[in-house]
Amino acid sequence: MLSASALSFAVPSLRTSAAYAGSPSSVRFVSRTYTPFDPNEKAAYGMGAAEKFSYDPEHAYAYVATERGYISVIDYSAPVASVTSLGVSLGKGLTARDLRLCGESLYVVVGTIGKRTEPGALLAFSRVTRAAPASLAQVWEVGVGPGPDSLLPSPDCKTVAVSNQGKGQCTGGVVCQLIDPEGSVSLVDVATRSSKTVSLGNVAGSSDSALQAEGVHIPLPLNAMVYFDDFSNKKMDMVNFAEARRKYTPATMLEPEALAWAPDGSKLFAALQINSAILTVDVATATAERLTPLGLQDWGASGGTQGLDTVRDNACQLKHVPEFSTLRSPSAIEAFEIDGETYLMTASGGSDLEYGEVETAKKFKKLLVDVPGGRPEFHPNFQELTAPGGGADFSKITTAVRNFGGTSMRLSIGSTAVDYSNPQEPVWTRAVGSGSRSVSIYRASDLSLVWDSGSLLEQEGCKAFPWAHNGEQDDDYALMYGVAYSHASAGGKKDIAEKNTLSPPALDGDACHDRGDGKPGPCPLGKTVDERSWKDGPGIQQGLAVGVACGRMVAVAVTSANSLAFGFDVTDPTQPAFLFVHHLSPASKDKSPGVAFKEQTLGDIGVESVSILDKHQSPSGAAAVMFAGAHSGSLSLYELLLTNGSRCALPAPPPPTSPPTETPPPPPAPP
Repeated sequence: MLSASALSFAVPSLRTSAAYAGSPSSVRFVSRTYTPFDPNEKAAYGMGAAEKFSYDPEHAYAYVATERGYISVIDYSAPVASVTSLGVSLGKGLTARDLRLCGESLYVVVGTIGKRTEPGALLAFSRVTRAAPASLAQVWEVGVGPGPDSLLPSPDCKTVAVSNQGKGQCTGGVVCQLIDPEGSVSLVDVATRSSKTVSLGNVAGSSDSALQAEGVHIPLPLNAMVYFDDFSNKKMDMVNFAEARRKYTPATMLEPEALAWAPDGSKLFAALQINSAILTVDVATATAERLTPLGLQDWGASGGTQGLDTVRDNACQLKHVPEFSTLRSPSAIEAFEIDGETYLMTASGGSDLEYGEVETAKKFKKLLVDVPGGRPEFHPNFQELTAPGGGADFSKITTAVRNFGGTSMRLSIGSTAVDYSNPQEPVWTRAVGSGSRSVSIYRASDLSLVWDSGSLLEQEGCKAFPWAHNGEQDDDYALMYGVAYSHASAGGKKDIAEKNTLSPPALDGDACHDRGDGKPGPCPLGKTVDERSWKDGPGIQQGLAVGVACGRMVAVAVTSANSLAFGFDVTDPTQPAFLFVHHLSPASKDKSPGVAFKEQTLGDIGVESVSILDKHQSPSGAAAVMFAGAHSGSLSLYELLLTNGSRCALPAPPPPTSPPTETPPPPPAPP
């Protein structure tokens, strides 16, 4: 058993002189538990029943957060994990954004369902103990900023950091009236139960120009709001950004999400996915110290990759695409230490914003139109846009049309792609997508890039599982009239209905003739190949973990839409070794998620939480990885295996010894 003091968030550290010679080369499934999405219901697909989890190795309990405001407690003391009755509801209208165990407390950050602009709260619960198990009991509560997203305790458990995304939201019914608070970070002192707010104003500045000059992506700059409000023939009657413009600061467009601590707790790092940047916070002064843009991934022949797949042809076709780049969009961030040097590993997932009728990324065919025998034109929806060079330079536009003409490839219309200096005539400058389809490693001291996986995720994923290549399964793939459908909003019901409806006869229908049981319905993953090739391909949404296992520094990253788990040995951060790719839901090849869930064969879908456990922490006594599937509502345990198939396990206990047997005295001699 581990002591409570060992239950810290110490940054994983390794000396290469002590590293083992061999690396794990595969994973083996051990167990899976489907978790309830609230105390009164059973488990169901598409209910966000396992958004995040945290495991207590001392008492062998796992805590699982649901988007409906319930914390499940899973018992891992027996070979088959089981759901206990020790969970707790957080309150009506609340949703659990994240949770972590540190020391004797379980910390949960909560927000209001459907209201990302409202302040949230950090809740502390006493953890469940094996000796006297009792339901989770709340100890204290501290308010945090608007739209909390992630939390992470410091390595010594004395401070809990919370990222406040401050994501904008429309109000006012049919016409979008945007409310968009500033993003921030809260630092909560556990001892005093007080909070300090880290403002991003000093790194954001007072105008967009400074951020744009540095290369920080702004999804909807102030002048873009002016354009849509006052000059867009298509959108001006559909949006009303007046209040957002009046209160606008560049910090309203900065959205911190995933967090990582420096080993000594002096610095905090936040990934800003939508801005393609990393924020560095000085913890002692509670100030934003630096905002570092991560630049663009060039997909041309000189970009250092093997290309990407942007063609929907049900095949793996990786090609270089000239004059096309993507934002690095860090959706996850993990710190680790090698030989005393701290590194940050990030994973990339495509992301854009939607404010009513305004989306910050558009389908290509709704942005540019190829004119046979003539010069390309901007779509009537964006007829005010012009080409560079005073409207005369169509070279990049012509190349873009050659690359993506007539397709639904999604391109950004944010600050990296469009110059809104003159909101009456914005200038389209280049084709930019979202998400680099890769994992990356940066040196924490200066945030210089030391390694990027390039095309590896698409290459290796397709080589091993071509049926899952750039496919997707999400909560829209739930069965019609099932549990998820009955709980969905009007918009959610429409999306589910579309996946359950054949076209023809319906105009809008994406169903397959066989959902896996001979009936028409949502497509299995194996029938959605290339579905995300026009989006972010093998995008990762927070499914990243780094830790010491099998005597090596190991990283595991999981694609959110098609459930591929990639393993890397990052003991040498400048030259990581690819270890394995494993599919977390083989049943999804031929069965839609609702069908597979009913059969209890569904694996982990929509993974946003991963943890690496060494042999001293693992419930099986061997180095392992745990995955939580948000859509599947599942928590699964896999063991890491070495090349020879052996586990990285604790020594077997010695056989029991029998007490010495006394030799009875000889019987007395006969008289």
